Amino acid sequence: MRYLFIDRDGTLIEEPPDTQQIDSYEKLRLLPGVISTLKWAQQVGGYQLVMITNQDGLGTASFPDEAFWGPQRLLLDILASEGITWAGIHIDRSPAASPSFYRKPSPLLLLPYVTGAIDKERSFVIGDRVSDMELACRLRLRGLWLPNPLHPRGLPPAIAPFVEEVPSWAEIRRVLESVLFTTRVHRRTRETDVCLNLTLYGRGATQIHTGIGFLDHMLTLLGYHAGWDLTLEAKGDLHVDSHHTVEDVAIALGQALRNIQADKRGIHRYGQSAEASTPIWRALPMDESLALVAVDLSGRGYAHWEVALSEGVGSIAPALWKHFFETLAREGHFTLHLWARGAEGHHMVEALFKGLGRALREAFRRSYDQPTVPSTKGVL
Repeated sequence: MRYLFIDRDGTLIEEPPDTQQIDSYEKLRLLPGVISTLKWAQQVGGYQLVMITNQDGLGTASFPDEAFWGPQRLLLDILASEGITWAGIHIDRSPAASPSFYRKPSPLLLLPYVTGAIDKERSFVIGDRVSDMELACRLRLRGLWLPNPLHPRGLPPAIAPFVEEVPSWAEIRRVLESVLFTTRVHRRTRETDVCLNLTLYGRGATQIHTGIGFLDHMLTLLGYHAGWDLTLEAKGDLHVDSHHTVEDVAIALGQALRNIQADKRGIHRYGQSAEASTPIWRALPMDESLALVAVDLSGRGYAHWEVALSEGVGSIAPALWKHFFETLAREGHFTLHLWARGAEGHHMVEALFKGLGRALREAFRRSYDQPTVPSTKGVL
């Protein structure tokens, strides 16, 4: 079970600088990006949402119940209208001057969640105060800190390792996507040693070192056009030839893509075919060369190669390029069709890698409006 433990004032809604209490409807303002991020987190990310908030002196003359519950119910109604629900809402009423045993940063209110089946690597505490980040530390979870100018910024050294500062809810979504859709693969044999980290929804940042310059170039293009963050280090028996390194890089990258497909809810599934009654193939040109690449995240590894490549490129023979793509599709459990024509082998292979990146980017595109597996079978 994955949880987001979320503060209320200053995190979900703006905190008034005068009273720091939302005690009227006029003061209720959501922070930008809250609804879209929470909706995505719950419907696509599979997160359970838990609100935990300190409301100083709630129920006293200075902060009567009726002043709190009106805006609170409106907040919950607004979120519910977008399908956002809460696994729990926990409110501590004690004043800061005489805190109860349950007041944040105490973790006592959250013990039922963290002592059960919780995915601690992918669960977070989100808040705007140091006390929220101290709560994250006590729970041994990562804290996402939305800095609030109304509160001190300094973090005690013991808390800092648990905290990542985020400027907005849009950045919180990026962090969640990175955590949910990042995978690591280490494949070591007597012939090669391949390590890679892949973040599916990244920024196209790559660091590739295989010992084969042209393969590095192609994988850089693939990662960039797919929108991945990809680091890949490969050491192979290049004194023999490039076959084992090329093959094992394809195996490791395919295994990474297979791992990423563990959750296919909301994915587009197909890449490079238009959403129309008549299929329209989008081609990728590279000077005199033209490539058509189509992908189906079908769960079945298959590659069809129709590429008029008559010369080796980057010291890699045409048959080995074909083997690379076949291995990638087989290990990645997806269907791959490749077609290319041209006069220059370099341009043809480059067009194929760019086209594959674009096809995979489209196939892995997700929608939180329909977070279901895109198959009448219900499974891929």
